[in-house]
Parts: sequence; C-alpha cells; structure tokens
Amino acid sequence: MTALAATYGTPVHVLDEADVRARCGEYLAAFGSGAVAYSAKAGLTMGVGRWIADAGLGCYVSSAADLQTALLAGFAPAGLVLFGEKKSVAGLEAAHACGAAIVAGSMAEVEAIAARAPTGQRVLVRVVPSRAGRGGRYRYGLPLGSGTALAAIKQVLQSPNLVLAGLDCSIGHQLSRFGTFESCLREAMGFCAVVQARYGAGVPALNLGGGHAVAYAGGDDGFAVAAFASRVRAMLRLSAERYRIPEPRLTVSPGRAVVARAGVTLHRVSEVIPGRKRTIVQLDGSVPDCAATERCAGRHTAYLIGRESSARSHPAAVVGGPEQGPGAAVASVPLPADVAAGDLVVVAGTGAYHHRRDTFVGRPPVLGVSVGMARTLVRRVTPEDLLRREPLF
Repeated sequence: MTALAATYGTPVHVLDEADVRARCGEYLAAFGSGAVAYSAKAGLTMGVGRWIADAGLGCYVSSAADLQTALLAGFAPAGLVLFGEKKSVAGLEAAHACGAAIVAGSMAEVEAIAARAPTGQRVLVRVVPSRAGRGGRYRYGLPLGSGTALAAIKQVLQSPNLVLAGLDCSIGHQLSRFGTFESCLREAMGFCAVVQARYGAGVPALNLGGGHAVAYAGGDDGFAVAAFASRVRAMLRLSAERYRIPEPRLTVSPGRAVVARAGVTLHRVSEVIPGRKRTIVQLDGSVPDCAATERCAGRHTAYLIGRESSARSHPAAVVGGPEQGPGAAVASVPLPADVAAGDLVVVAGTGAYHHRRDTFVGRPPVLGVSVGMARTLVRRVTPEDLLRREPLF
C-alpha cells in the first residue's frame, strides 16, 4: 500500500479483484445461475465490470453510459436491466437496441415504454411494500396491492410489444435481518395471486433487490447470503403452493454488498487538530460513500500505515477533505497520538461508489490489485484536467 501511494499519489482507491470474484461466487452459489445481477449504482468501471461479468452475474444499469460500459465489459444483453426513475430517452433507446429489460415504476413510464418499444420488450414493474419500511417513505414504485399497480400490470399484458418479465422490489439499505425481505415477499406473492386470478397470467420473476448489510467496523452485522437464499426460496415455494400459482423465479441485485469490502482508500493526513478528548485527523480528500446522508457515515475503520509508532492510542475522528463538508466523519477510531500531517492512513470498506468525483477536486484513480500486481482501472482526473475541458457555453 505504501508503494502504491508513492507511485500513484493520494487519495487513491484500491480494489481487490479476488475479493470481488469471491463475493460474486458466494451469491451465485446461494441463488443459482441467472438469478444475480450487480447493481451499477455501487460503481461500474470497465475493469470491475469484467470481473463481475466473468463470474456470471447480470447487471442493473441506470443510464445509457452504464449500459454501454456493461456491454463493453462483457455482460450478456439478456442479463441487463435498465432501472431507476427519470430514465433518459437515450437510455431507453439503448435498452431497446440491445434487448435489455426495463423497470417501470409508474403508469406514465409503462405508457412511455409501450409507445416506443420494439416487439418483445421485457418490462419489470417496480412495486414497493404498502407500508414504508426502514428508511421511511418509498419515493419510486407502485404500492403492492394498489389499483395503480394492477393497472400497470394490465397495461403491460395488453400492450402487443411488451412482455411482462416480473416484479422488481428494492426495500432499503444496510439491511442485516431477513424480516423486511420476508414481509415484502409475502405481500408480493399475494399480489401475484391477484394478477393470476384477474388476468390469468403468472409473474415470471420476482427481484428482491439488494440493500444487504456490509460490515464497516468490528461488531457490525454482515449479511448471511446462503442462509437468506435458503429461507426466502422456501418461503417462495410455500407461498406459491398456498396461493396455487406458478412459482416465480427469485432474483436479487446486490451492489454495495459485492464490492464494498474489496476496496480501501489511501490518504495522506493533511491536518491534525489535537484535543483532550479526541484528535481531529483531516484527510487529503473525500471518501465517496461517507456523506452525512449515508448509513455508513462515520462507521468505517481506519489505520495508520507505513511506519511503526510506539505512541499510545488516542481517540480520533477521521474526517474527509474540506470539499466533503463539515461534520462528514469517515471514522471514529483510536490512532497513535503522534499521528501527523503527511502520514499515510488507509480507510477500509470503500469499494462501493468509488466512481464518484468532486467537480472541484477531480477524481482519484481506481486501481485493481491481483496476485501482487496493480493496474489502473480509472485514471486520476485533476482540477487542471477539468479546467482544460471545452466550456459548455
């Protein structure tokens, strides 16, 4: 790590290829081939995409640019899904052209897709539990059991150029317990029974989304992927038998859970502000998934690396650079009392959202490491690079 910091400068994101591939393998072993898609919201670069595509996952993308990156990385078009609200015309046309499925979360979206889509366009209707779960009110999607959700299903079934590919659910973030998913599954299966009774059509697939918890510090709950898959598959089978309907294919679309643990970010300490109760240690850049609105804010683990220290440990608040905003703590951990400007600090668990960049400070490089070798996945973008770009007006 010290050699990488010396060669590439700081801050720099480092991703362990073996860890990403292992996470992909864990999900595939639990849910089966064709049942797992990576959510590109957690960061999609060409290099990381190749690792995930090689492992056999599909991909949920939210833009035409993501869709192009996924195709170039080697994802099969049949395993691609365009999701997210406020889809662009370019994104929809790219999905039509390559055969990716599209998630529709409103009647207006269904009608817009039906008006432009080619014959055979696969559509997943986004539904959300009728009662808001962790995180409060759902902003996007049709409440399960509502007349609007049934109308959207009917519109898809009656459109000659659309094919109902299933239901898409995403119910929160950093969920470590199964209860929220189980409640959503029960409600979704009841809705599938209503669709079968009213329209004589089965729902081919049910995507339970991602949001699986990632451990950021000692004592954090992780997510038992294999146990979760076994439990929800059993619930799905029993619900299908209870309602006497065909059993939908169960799928998931994790993002952060696949890549977060694989990443660390290397920083130099830019300033140290001593204090009796704790020391403020400011880094030379922001940590991308540590905004104040993120559930992981302040929960990362950080270490002093690159030199031995015999100083006693002292409570420290590690904070991002000035551009991250006041109060944006990365970690609250004990660090040696002699930590000083110029020291090297590594922040763990930053593999998700490494693609984000700040308009004013540029973007750190992203490195992939494997069997002792490092290669650049995304080059550094400096403020000077941004200034040299052609003006918009």
